[in-house]
Amino acid sequence: MIDFVRLNFKDKDRIEPFVCNKDNFEELLTVLECHSGEIRYPFTTNIGNMEIRINDKYAYVKNSIHKLNNQLNGKDAHNHNDFRYSELCKTIDHLDNRLTDLKNTRLTQLEFGLNIKLPVPAECIIRQNLILHQLKIHNHNEQFGGKGEYKQFNHYNYYFKIYDKAKQYGLEEHIIRIEIKYKSNKSFHPMGVFKLHDLKSKKCLLNLFNDLLKRFDELTIVDSVMADTKITKKDKSQLESYLSYNYWETLSERENRNRKSKEKLEFQRLLVKNDLLKTKTFLRASLIQKFNELLNS
Repeated sequence: MIDFVRLNFKDKDRIEPFVCNKDNFEELLTVLECHSGEIRYPFTTNIGNMEIRINDKYAYVKNSIHKLNNQLNGKDAHNHNDFRYSELCKTIDHLDNRLTDLKNTRLTQLEFGLNIKLPVPAECIIRQNLILHQLKIHNHNEQFGGKGEYKQFNHYNYYFKIYDKAKQYGLEEHIIRIEIKYKSNKSFHPMGVFKLHDLKSKKCLLNLFNDLLKRFDELTIVDSVMADTKITKKDKSQLESYLSYNYWETLSERENRNRKSKEKLEFQRLLVKNDLLKTKTFLRASLIQKFNELLNS
């Protein structure tokens, strides 16, 4: 569920002496000015994979608490397994015990996502079936040097990401990750999330999941049109237009805006008529099942 977080300390003067105390952190990295011997900012240390950095004006903690949980359980720092609600709470409590004043930090960035097991390689779905988000094409399409497909859609206050988690880590099973990254805290404040400890609230987690599901519903995920011989030539031709990013860009022009809403309805009608939503229906149901499983364990 929860992955990357960034926490900013409200009072730098309280966290700095705590971090600089050798009893709390055995290793603290600083900048040493060679000629004067002056120690300068930034000060950096870690709790597992979580980076703690103190500058002259502010202090923050950042990284994946999913990976931290795996480290605390003697595993490698990865996030391809399930991260259950009980584990999330324990990981937050661990950070609370290792740091001071954590409840007075502000959560400024946040990632929320789920890993879904598939019957086929994730790269096949991402490459062949995942077309658009909000009828716009992806901003990034990377293969990570052969380590799987990754599509990212950039929006004003969030990134929506879908990628091949199994190939990223060299796993034998097929896993796709669907994830939203909030670029600023204004994006998740309406969901009741202000601090790290708010993520122990099941209501807040449900709000975050509903937002993920809302963004998922905005994806254009379509079963293969050309491979289906039952679809008429007329429908195929129309669907090919609807699957084109340029087609929707043209309809976004002011003089075509009224027509665009009608075309969206027609597009959906054609998808339902020709039974081309099996992949999307499967993924949506899997997201709901996975979230409920993690929240109640």
